[in-house]
Amino acid sequence: MSAIFILMGILVLFLDVSQRIRIWLIVLPFIGVVIDLASVWLKLFVDPVFFWLHIPGGVLFGGVFAADAVLMLWQMWMNPTVK
Repeated sequence: MSAIFILMGILVLFLDVSQRIRIWLIVLPFIGVVIDLASVWLKLFVDPVFFWLHIPGGVLFGGVFAADAVLMLWQMWMNPTVK
């Protein structure tokens, strides 16, 4: 999963958006992965209630993956400013 986001992060560097947006689109998936992995360990060694951390971690990196894909495809194929 992390390898996918490394490749997506490299592609995000070429997006025609502000630098601040690019930074967030690169950093947020890794935060989601850390939350997801932390939830596994916390669930095993602290309390099973930490299972619920899987949901925000998955939503975070799934949402950023979708946003990256939509932005990349839009800029490649439907960007009206490029001729």
